[in-house]
Amino acid sequence: MTDQDKLNFKEKYQNNPVAFVKDFYNLKLYPYQKIVLNTLHTKDKIVSFINGCMNQKLLLSNVQLEYMKAREMNFEVWCKDGIEVYKKGILVRTIKHKK
Repeated sequence: MTDQDKLNFKEKYQNNPVAFVKDFYNLKLYPYQKIVLNTLHTKDKIVSFINGCMNQKLLLSNVQLEYMKAREMNFEVWCKDGIEVYKKGILVRTIKHKK
């Protein structure tokens, strides 16, 4: 892949995660899946999801967590120990639950 090909690839899919999934995985997405992908892609919103650090049954939540870290987003993760607050993809503080 040349540098121009990489630039074209980045420009084509940078703001369109739905097109990326459709083209590379050849999947037909349901409307709710498109909403989830577009919501995860926005950088200016704070997105919270519960139990992001659970075991294998919540693999999708863990993938979302890693994606949001890579995109340097602001978000919160509700865990059993408390609420983890991330700013620009970096854990800045943990709010402990009162026992």
